[in-house]
Amino acid sequence: MLHDLPIGMRSVCLARSTAFALGCLMSVGLAGCGDDAPRSGERRDAGHDGAGAHRVDWLDVSAPISPAQWLASRGEDKPRSIGDPEVQRIAARLSEAHARYRENERMIANRSVQVSEMLRQIGISETAVRILDDLTGIGAKLGQTEGFGAISQHYFNLRATGVAHSEAIATLKARYGSKS
Repeated sequence: MLHDLPIGMRSVCLARSTAFALGCLMSVGLAGCGDDAPRSGERRDAGHDGAGAHRVDWLDVSAPISPAQWLASRGEDKPRSIGDPEVQRIAARLSEAHARYRENERMIANRSVQVSEMLRQIGISETAVRILDDLTGIGAKLGQTEGFGAISQHYFNLRATGVAHSEAIATLKARYGSKS
């Protein structure tokens, strides 16, 4: 049936079906995630036990590193300290996202990384920190109904269908941003 469509429509259909399939996988992967982790400010600085904690693919509840340290340190030789300015900036952003979306900071960090990885798999390079910054900055009202996971899924779907970054963020701002 796909072969009967014009070439331009085939690519749109394939992009949408890929986005849907990846969205389903993301939903299944996130279904078992709870909000039982302490907030990042309650985590201790990564010491000897946390030497490689910034290299994990998924931040566990028992991780010896804060979500902000994990995001800031991904891809680096060693984890950044709690006092590092970028860790502090990301911690503030995670706290803001927690207040807006009512999901814990660890899960927001995990979802940011997951969306970054899903985008990478379809040839789009965006860091988890940029995704966190952009989705937290859409101006959503505090405690809104839609969670970070739902909005990040919407963002991924837009990007997977070929929508440019700036247009995807503008779409999300129009839909989820403050109306005042």
